[in-house]
Amino acid sequence: MNSFEQEQLRARTDALQGQVDNALATYEQQLRGIAKARDALAASTAQGWSDDNMVRVTTNAAGIPVDVWVDPAAFKRSAPEKLAASFLQAAQFAARSAKSEMDALLAPITAAAADFAPQEQVYEDLPFIGKQVGDILPAPPEPEASAHAPEPAPPADDEDEDEGPHWKGLGAKHGW
Repeated sequence: MNSFEQEQLRARTDALQGQVDNALATYEQQLRGIAKARDALAASTAQGWSDDNMVRVTTNAAGIPVDVWVDPAAFKRSAPEKLAASFLQAAQFAARSAKSEMDALLAPITAAAADFAPQEQVYEDLPFIGKQVGDILPAPPEPEASAHAPEPAPPADDEDEDEGPHWKGLGAKHGW
């Protein structure tokens, strides 16, 4: 191997070493970013309100409800079908908010992965975090317009309105 070939080989080796060093630095940056994001996401919550302000749902970062608040007057002012729609709407708003927060926390990590585009085929099988972070959770469904809420059932003509749990008939089944 002559001197010119050795210099070419050294230049290619140095360029490849630069790419490896860049990949390693990006990988380490992503690991640090993931650790910070994981800690922030573990402590974060998101809230969603129904349009009628009768229901508030608080979720964790994954969009899983961890707390629900219901206006005390909701049971008197709303039919069960409308109240159920309020729960659904508030939960969906909270889940979307949690997803937005998660996306914002993960944006620097995914941006670092996008900045690094390996040129060499040798990198194709490496597990770059950018491919894995992506969308960790699917997008929550869009809420239906409140015009699609089910119509409330007409009130029953029962003169004996029971405000408590519906245990009627329970004792008869058990011999009480």
